[in-house]
Amino acid sequence: MVKLKLFLFILISFASVNTGISQKSKADTTNVFKGEEKKMTHEDLALMHSPKKATILSAILPGAGQVYNKKIWKAPIIWVGIGTALYVSQLNRNLYQEYRTEYILELGYPTTQSQYHDQTTLAYLEDLKNSYKQQMETSYIVAGAIYILQILDANVDAQLMSFDVSDDLSLNLIPNAIPNQLKPEPVLGLTFCLNFK
Repeated sequence: MVKLKLFLFILISFASVNTGISQKSKADTTNVFKGEEKKMTHEDLALMHSPKKATILSAILPGAGQVYNKKIWKAPIIWVGIGTALYVSQLNRNLYQEYRTEYILELGYPTTQSQYHDQTTLAYLEDLKNSYKQQMETSYIVAGAIYILQILDANVDAQLMSFDVSDDLSLNLIPNAIPNQLKPEPVLGLTFCLNFK
């Protein structure tokens, strides 16, 4: 019952986020106002799409900022990454606790012996215990890193939504002859020419 309520809460949250997003495509940047068509500028797009909102959504629910940025394909990758890291960490946690208990029992406290008493040494049990502990901690770090990176990704994607990638912005390399003060012949070089609108 609790899982069903959590699922419905997440579903309603996504629906409320998606209702605020315009259904227009990125290519459609015209706005009809009083029967006239007005071209939307990059500033208008920046005001419509908030990096702060994308960051907050990603912090609350991993992948929600990517959905807000209309990069829906990233959300399942994030969910699988975090889910896998947490699953592996729980497997390693269970094995760590099992070998830790066996290690303590093998030490003779409390006066019982472990199930591995005749099969292994104390040093081997300690190595297994430490290995699973290290793998558990590494899995937690990986899950945390994916969580932080998806927040940064949502923020950067939202900021780049209004980035100008039109043909008016270009970088040209032009061969150039540079005068040389020491010799009479010029030196060959390149000129970088950055053209804006």
